[in-house]
Amino acid sequence: MTRSLLLLLLTACAASIAPDPSDTGEGGGSEVASGEAWIDATSSSSWAWLDLVAGAVVEEPANPADSPDWDLGFRRQTIQVNGGVSGTGGMEVVPLAGVPYNDPIEAPTEGWITDEADADDDGDLEYAFNSWFDYDSSTHVLSAADITWVVRAVGGELFKLRLLDYYDEAGTGGMIHLRWGPLDDTVEEDTGDTGDTGDTGVEAYITCTTDPAREVSTTEAGVSTTQLSTSNTSDWVCYDFGAGLVAEARDLAAQKWTMVTTAEVAELPAQDFDALTQAPASGYVADDGYGSALDGWYEYDSVNHLILPQDKVYVLHTTADRYMKLQFTSYYPDGDTTQPHHPTFRWAELSAP
Repeated sequence: MTRSLLLLLLTACAASIAPDPSDTGEGGGSEVASGEAWIDATSSSSWAWLDLVAGAVVEEPANPADSPDWDLGFRRQTIQVNGGVSGTGGMEVVPLAGVPYNDPIEAPTEGWITDEADADDDGDLEYAFNSWFDYDSSTHVLSAADITWVVRAVGGELFKLRLLDYYDEAGTGGMIHLRWGPLDDTVEEDTGDTGDTGDTGVEAYITCTTDPAREVSTTEAGVSTTQLSTSNTSDWVCYDFGAGLVAEARDLAAQKWTMVTTAEVAELPAQDFDALTQAPASGYVADDGYGSALDGWYEYDSVNHLILPQDKVYVLHTTADRYMKLQFTSYYPDGDTTQPHHPTFRWAELSAP
C-alpha cells in the first residue's frame, strides 16, 4: 500500500494536518442535503456512517461488518465501504481520475475495487478510497484529489460521487464534504469565467471584505508596508494597490496563507527589492484558478510549524496596466509566532518595461 505510512502519520497526528491551531479535532456535526453531505469525521476513534440511498447519516449499527444500513464510513481522512473486508454489503467503487463530475458516465465494466485485507503487513486495511486525497507535506494540508468515483451501493444502486473538501469554513480537519447522484447527474457550478481574456474564474469562490480593520499600512520613501488579517475563512481580504486599501476591486486576495491575484505576475528570486525600479518585459504568468502565480511566496518549516516568506520579489502587472513590486516579509505580527494569519508585505509602483 503506497500511502500506508502517510495514513498512519495523519491518523497519529490528525490535529496537525494543517498548520493551524484552530483545528481542534472537534467538528460541528454532520449535515446532509439532497445528494450533498458534510460529514463530521473529526473523531479518531469512532466512525460516522452514511446511507447514500436514503441520503442520511445513520446511527452506528450494532455490528457494522454485517449490516445493510450503511454504505460509507468516515473517520478522519479514512473512508470505508460496506464491502470486502469492511462489510457484507458487496459495495464496490471505480475511481475515474480527471473526470469532471458533470460529465455523463456509463456504468464501468471493469476497474471495480473494494476494501481489502492488509497486503503489506503495515497494520492498515487497503481501503478502496485510499486515493481520495492529496497531501502537501510542506504545509500538512490535505486536499481532495481530482477523482470522480462510480459507486455501487449496498442495494446495487449506481452513483457517481465526488469528494470536495476535508475542512470546514473554520479550518477544522475531518469535516468531509462530498456530493453524489445518479450517473447522469449534473450540478450548476459558477466558475466565474466571463469569457474575457485573462479571466481565470477565481471570482466564483472569493467574497471580499471591505472591513478597514483587516488592514494596516504605512508608507515611507515611496514604499508601503501592509499587514492583512486573514484568519477568517468565510471571506477574503482583498487589496487594491492603486487605491492602497482594502476594496472589492482587487489586485490581491488573501485568506490565511493563500494568495490569489487578478494581475499577471513575474517572480524574481533573490531580487534586491530596493534596487528594482523598472518592471521586467517578460516572464509573467496568471493565476490558474487557485493562486498558482503566488503560491511560492512561502516555505513551511515542518519542524517548528512556521510559515516563512521566501527570498523573492514579485512584479504584478495589474488589470489597470500598472506595475507593482511586491515582497512578503512575515506571516506573524511583530514576530509573534503564536498569532498566525497576518501576512505582511512591502510594495511600490515600478516604471513600465
